Amino acid sequence: MIKPIKKAKAKYPPPDVLYVDVDGTLLVNGKPNHKVVTLIRAKYEEGFQIIVWSSRGALNAVKAVYLADIEDIVAFKLSKPGYIVDDKGWSWTRYTKQIKDI
Repeated sequence: MIKPIKKAKAKYPPPDVLYVDVDGTLLVNGKPNHKVVTLIRAKYEEGFQIIVWSSRGALNAVKAVYLADIEDIVAFKLSKPGYIVDDKGWSWTRYTKQIKDI
């Protein structure tokens, strides 16, 4: 009998925190992307903490949150990092999962 291969458990499973980009994701052509808003609300209901971030800065994230009418569930509105200080460099990203095809 052939034993099924067990998938190795991730060393650090992704935490229940969803970071959402603004331009081209939460907002498309300056308007809310309703599929993404629906996903965000569903993840919030599952217990996720929601963070909205933007390369254009925290103020852009704040504006997007209000345009998308999700200010009631967003914990933080941030700029994307410009610099990081981490002993692992960018390798921490291997512990994250990207949600595609929304």
